[in-house]
Amino acid sequence: MTNILRSMRKPIFTSALVSATVLGLAACNMDVVNPSVIDASKFNPNADGQTLSLSAQTNFFMAFQSVALYGGFVSEELWSGQTRFQQRNLAARTFAASDDINSSFFAPLSLAIASNENAVAALESGSGAASDVNLARSSMNLGFSLELMAETMCAGVIQGGPSLTDAQLLDTAVARFTTAVTVATAAGSAGAAIVNQSNVGLARTYLQAGNYAKAAATAALVPGSFVTNVVTSSNISTQGTLGNQIYGLTVLNDVIVPKLYRIGDPRMPSDSTVPGKTQNGVALVIQSKFKGYADPIRLASGLEAQYISAEAALHGSNNTAPAISLINARRSAGGQGPYAGGTDSTSVIAELLNQSARDFWMEGKKLGDLRRNPSVSLSAVLTDPVGAPFYASPPAQFGSNFCAPIPPQETNTNPNFTS
Repeated sequence: MTNILRSMRKPIFTSALVSATVLGLAACNMDVVNPSVIDASKFNPNADGQTLSLSAQTNFFMAFQSVALYGGFVSEELWSGQTRFQQRNLAARTFAASDDINSSFFAPLSLAIASNENAVAALESGSGAASDVNLARSSMNLGFSLELMAETMCAGVIQGGPSLTDAQLLDTAVARFTTAVTVATAAGSAGAAIVNQSNVGLARTYLQAGNYAKAAATAALVPGSFVTNVVTSSNISTQGTLGNQIYGLTVLNDVIVPKLYRIGDPRMPSDSTVPGKTQNGVALVIQSKFKGYADPIRLASGLEAQYISAEAALHGSNNTAPAISLINARRSAGGQGPYAGGTDSTSVIAELLNQSARDFWMEGKKLGDLRRNPSVSLSAVLTDPVGAPFYASPPAQFGSNFCAPIPPQETNTNPNFTS
């Protein structure tokens, strides 16, 4: 399809994009004419590209954390310790207009998309754009932001445009990841990590779109040992925004380990019951995977690429062998014995997603896994089934909505919105 985003580029960068102090970068040479915007005419893509690219990346990192956290409520990787009904509705998978969809998902993702798109537009004008690692980084982060919006939202809107289907979002993410790989490859060793990271994102995008051959081929390019993380901050002045937010809400007893995750797997560590704390008679148990604001959250890895390849083989050619091999390796990592379940594709995909839920707990993967595989039994992948009593008091019922609708903050104010 035609590149949707290119026609929407606006050469203005909000002050949120240039938080060089937050990023710990040296002061840059931008002339801020207006305190709320940076005039694009004063921007030098060669001299100022790193500051712009890394600042836009900060917006993506914050959006990723929001998806990992609040999407974790929807996918039931976490229970909400909040009594606010808006957040409890998210956790119960029953969305309403009054819920926190905008602040939890849509606004952070929209900012990440807009800021990285604007960065791409500016950096493309640089004299060395064809091999500019900053352009590659922003293109990659734009791809991730679009892909996450497609996994999290039932539909998307980009920079005040019309409603887009998840398929359109994924198609545009493919274009952005492809650009990132091309430019980062031309950058040589300086772009090597971006190439691998982009290929993980591109492979997942292909998988989500149902293009299993390309998903497998792209995943195969990623070294098994590759890992890249979302960098977090323990700085007291920024930990509330740039620190590990899952840890931050753990400290407040706002995120609780669901019963199905309290199974002694070392990949899903949890602490003892919070003294005297219960919800609807269920003891509160907190996660201990992240133990401080500075703890990084894994974003992309060779392990994820192996999961993508195995699932693509299952869906694309009904080949269960790669999945069973990976399942047994990951069961061993979790202290489990070899897989002894059914060898039909339905049984194998359920066990593959079960192991994925354990490996990538609270890392923003499971919601997309569930949406991609709606026929898999929820209980088989550490998720309470539809209709089961929700733990909070007063008890509700788990719903079947695994994607968030476009919030009224967008539909009521965007003149270009069409449903």
